Amino acid sequence: MAAATTETFPTWPWQHWATERPAAVAIHCEGQQFSWHETAKRVDEYAQGLIEQGLKRDQLVAVVSPNSLQAVWLLLAVLRVGARFVGINPRLSQAELDAQLAALHCDFVWYPAKSVLDLSGYTRLQLLPPDASRMVPVTWQLHRPATLTLTSGSTGFPKAVVHSAQTHLASAEGLLAWLPFDAEDSWLLSLPLFHISGMAIIWRWLARGARLDVCAPERLDAALAQVTHASLVPTQLQRLLDAAETTSLALKQVLLGGTMIPVSLTQQARQAGIECWCGYGMTEMASTVTAKPADDSSGVGTVLPNRELTLVDGEVMVKGETLCLGYYRQQTIFPIAEDEWFATRDLACWKDGELHILGRADNMFISGGENIQPEDIEKVLLQHPDVTQAVVLPVEDAEFGHRPLALIRTVGPLDEERKQQLRAYMAQQVTAFRRPVEYLAIPAHLSGSGIKLSRVALKAWLESERAVYQDCLV
Repeated sequence: MAAATTETFPTWPWQHWATERPAAVAIHCEGQQFSWHETAKRVDEYAQGLIEQGLKRDQLVAVVSPNSLQAVWLLLAVLRVGARFVGINPRLSQAELDAQLAALHCDFVWYPAKSVLDLSGYTRLQLLPPDASRMVPVTWQLHRPATLTLTSGSTGFPKAVVHSAQTHLASAEGLLAWLPFDAEDSWLLSLPLFHISGMAIIWRWLARGARLDVCAPERLDAALAQVTHASLVPTQLQRLLDAAETTSLALKQVLLGGTMIPVSLTQQARQAGIECWCGYGMTEMASTVTAKPADDSSGVGTVLPNRELTLVDGEVMVKGETLCLGYYRQQTIFPIAEDEWFATRDLACWKDGELHILGRADNMFISGGENIQPEDIEKVLLQHPDVTQAVVLPVEDAEFGHRPLALIRTVGPLDEERKQQLRAYMAQQVTAFRRPVEYLAIPAHLSGSGIKLSRVALKAWLESERAVYQDCLV
């Protein structure tokens, strides 16, 4: 069946599909299945239950939870009320969580019953049907602020990016104009809803009226064998290909992100009948901006429909239908750009007809008079078969001003023998001033959600561990 575009939804997307394809499976979760008819009915009931608890239009609901069926119901029900949804990473420390909730001025909070965080000081919503049937007076409005997604800037304190259904659906339609995803397909909610890449999966599902698969994070590998589409980081795909009987996989399309993508991985996937895609995106643009089928080029493809991109003095500037409504501060939405172009602070160039990302303007540092772009060194490190994650940071040096130090995750322990192997490898790959002076293991508590590592948090940890690497700078 042909997909609806953002212009042809006459009502809430799940209600549209409940009319067009009422018996088709909309949601599958660990043995449970819900048709579009059942999905629309449940969303309305849960929305009535939220109104009964006092939730009103334009109020903000924070959901502190890993992915779950309940979190999906809550997202849709919050939207149905005309309220706003913000996902919060449940792995935050109590202090980080309190700071984020205080900055957001949330009206309500939802979290699983087994949460170890102390959220007793906040007004908690329950996901329940209403005591009595009631009308939900809010109508479908494309441009109403719908979701907030937190994204870390160079300061380390996250910004809250506001999107509407319009920007989310424009993002989904642009990507799906290139990446095949039909009504009979299924996309696994494989990335967290508090990240824009996870939220984008929801809107691709709604745009196509396809099937959404939901599972607990610890059951992700098993669920991957039952779906046609997934958004993954390379290590997830590698683990799947290494462990699975590839002949039994239904997986057809994978959108890869998060780090360097080995050519050997995409070739192995292609042999298993899986097409891999890569690209470049950001929270402010509702996820993917450029894309292409993964190949042996380090480029990130060309610009998707509904987006525009240009380079000004090497910096990526973007605009288009997917650009967010603004940043949320003090319960107000502030536009993110003074003019129509948003300055990303990403450095890039065009080469052989595709965009190549060079790094962040605010990550560059000077060592002995030479400009160092950490991402250049990280790309080389990630090509080593033993390195699965890498972040290069500057450390102060009396002679050179700063020197690069690598925080990495490796296959097996990062012992002295492996460090010597890495030093020998880097000596062949990069000039002396770009070689890390030391290699340290990324601490487990800063490993991130599997999508992106926080440079700010890693830098703060590194400063506290200065004695560990001080001898390397003598």
